[in-house]
Amino acid sequence: MSFKWKSILPGIVSFFGNLGSGSASSKLANYETAAQTAVKAAVTKVDDGIGWLQAAFNQWEDSNPLAKEAITGATDLLKALGIQVPDENAVVTHVKAAVADLAGIFVPQTTTASTTATGTTATDTTAQAATAPAAS
Repeated sequence: MSFKWKSILPGIVSFFGNLGSGSASSKLANYETAAQTAVKAAVTKVDDGIGWLQAAFNQWEDSNPLAKEAITGATDLLKALGIQVPDENAVVTHVKAAVADLAGIFVPQTTTASTTATGTTATDTTAQAATAPAAS
């Protein structure tokens, strides 16, 4: 009895390809979850956490106390879970994304109105962002 490797080889390659893509997707989900958890923890740990969250959303600065705490927290969380930690730039990218997601949920968004036909009117309105919580 002889095997026809040409007939089963595509199936084997396809299986390992799917396995690898699922693994990459799982890693990205782990990084995202760790970053969101770290940002949430940083909001509660840092004094005026919501204010710093809004500041990080408006303009990213590495010196922001919430950003520092979230980057350290995400790195520590990934290490504690036994997940290989990517370089710091990758962690920062995931933390920035988590800040954007969570700022839309937790921080009231302020807008200013514009010019009307009869004159200029400036009003400040505050509305809670209407977004669903991010999946954990």
